[in-house]
Amino acid sequence: MADMKTVGVWAFIIGIIIALLVGILAANMVAYMGTISAVVVILGLVVGILNVTEKEVTNFVIAAIGLATGAIAIANLGPLLPKGIGDMITTTFTVFSVFVAGAVFVPALKAVYKISKD
Repeated sequence: MADMKTVGVWAFIIGIIIALLVGILAANMVAYMGTISAVVVILGLVVGILNVTEKEVTNFVIAAIGLATGAIAIANLGPLLPKGIGDMITTTFTVFSVFVAGAVFVPALKAVYKISKD
């Protein structure tokens, strides 16, 4: 089980690095955003499945809601900033919010299932 936890940790680190790199290279990455988004969602799903225990679900979902909301708010500031910086901010935080959405999906689904069956 420790090996799977390690995979989840690495998926988290790689997801964050991808969000940062894509943001920095925003102008050159537009053609690949579909593929990048799919990879980041899959990494997020791996994080959500392997890193979140039953006991952590509620706190994780709450934290993820905050992270996603904050990331989307910051991404929306991009158009207000100078073009190059604004594109980097928008792309970085959009990709990060997609990553968080993937990570929270399975734990949130588990929470909804648990609530509905009780």
